[in-house]
Amino acid sequence: MKTRELIKCLEEKKTFNLLNTEVEGIACDSRKVKKDFLFVAMRGNKSDGHLFIKDAIDRGAKVIVTEKRSAVLPSDVSEIVVQDSRKALHRLAVEFYGNPSSRIKVAGITGTNGKTTVSFILRQILQHTGSKCGLIGTISYQIGERIINSTNTTPESLDIQQFLHDMLEEGCEWAVMEASSHGISQGRIEGIDFDSGIFTNIASHEHLDYHKNFKNYLEAKLEFFSRYLPSGNKKNKAGIINADDPYSKHFVKTLEKSSTKCVTYGRKKSDVQLNGYSIGKEGNLLKISFGKDEMEFRTKIKGISNIYNTLAAIAFAKSREIPLEQVREALEKLESVPGRFESVNAGQDFDVIVDYAHTHHALANLLSSARKMNPSRIIVVFGCGGDRDRTKRPLMGNVAVKMADIAFITSDNPRSEDPVKIIEDIERGIPFYRRRYVTIPDRRQAIYEAVKAARKGDCLVIAGKGHETFQIMKNTIVPFDDREEAKKAIAALGKKEREINGKPEDR
Repeated sequence: MKTRELIKCLEEKKTFNLLNTEVEGIACDSRKVKKDFLFVAMRGNKSDGHLFIKDAIDRGAKVIVTEKRSAVLPSDVSEIVVQDSRKALHRLAVEFYGNPSSRIKVAGITGTNGKTTVSFILRQILQHTGSKCGLIGTISYQIGERIINSTNTTPESLDIQQFLHDMLEEGCEWAVMEASSHGISQGRIEGIDFDSGIFTNIASHEHLDYHKNFKNYLEAKLEFFSRYLPSGNKKNKAGIINADDPYSKHFVKTLEKSSTKCVTYGRKKSDVQLNGYSIGKEGNLLKISFGKDEMEFRTKIKGISNIYNTLAAIAFAKSREIPLEQVREALEKLESVPGRFESVNAGQDFDVIVDYAHTHHALANLLSSARKMNPSRIIVVFGCGGDRDRTKRPLMGNVAVKMADIAFITSDNPRSEDPVKIIEDIERGIPFYRRRYVTIPDRRQAIYEAVKAARKGDCLVIAGKGHETFQIMKNTIVPFDDREEAKKAIAALGKKEREINGKPEDR
């Protein structure tokens, strides 16, 4: 696309040395710049893209979009000065990729917990009913058969527009994406024409390191329904709201103000109402009424949180008039969601559950779900991430020791913080009379000791990292997978037990 045609989408701009060159691509990371690219210099939380303009030019950029004029630029480079580079980026991305969300149906999911699981369930339902579906979320970005490891729950607006464009090229009719509070407040979902929006829940003490207080966090979630969902040109748009969440009335009122259709779900009086449920080792059973009609739905995914996640997906299907019998068939075929109440089976005589729960609300739901499986004891391994909201650490410690029989407090992703200091923050929430816990900063060792402590009929819950296959320690990312570590510990301890009993593995 020619430069003059591309930059028409920018409302307030000043151009310098404007050459009508052919733009072959757009980048906001200088390392991704190629020959004849347009580079957008943005100010980030950790670095300023304006410092990398020279690097972008050295790599082949011929057009620079910036918030301040550069001192000297080569004669063959055009410069466009704008007030807000981030806003310019999403407009340029929409224009360059041909406004793909206008040609594909898009469902956005926001909330503190459950976004990933709901996205997987939605994708299962849509693909079962014959609609090819792409996915953008915490675990991965799925475009047709191509799977890209996720770097952010909600990637940058430029990446989203490219993903949506590529999904269309792959024949996708739907794109399901998670909308994080960071992604919403930073405008990463600007320019997306949504068909549906789903609110799962909202919890305090989450991302307060970024939003500073709960009010700002709530407003970020509400903005999805007040601004992004209503702003598009799609017909039959709907917001799907968890009526049982204490803050649901704010979301319902927000949809009413914009005259957007609202579909509620929950145990309270709702459009899609949960009348009863049961949780077992084989999965969940939901009894749901739609007005006068009632149906049962079975899933292999377990846990209290997944009752609501499944309910949200059913409410979405109802809003899109997808036949409920097809929804029931789709749910029965879904095996699991990576790192979400995921069972680990290595031949042991106790249950092992790995889950992403990293807030005190999520941890409470996780341990309550484990209790409903009637184990002899619950053993939990958990930690808290470094460089993140510190106020939730004592709350998680309190929940763990009150709801589990034994707690192993360890590291999560400590990042730049001292793991021992993080554990001390967690311990501040533990009543002095509750001493049923052990602190082991090394996560691998903590999992090993927890497996060692587990007996027949117990349930070992490993929380916090879920699907992640790495651990972040200072500036280093090391391979680490809770599921694999649990399997290794089970195998090692099983071999040791056989040798103690005089039955070495080779015999």
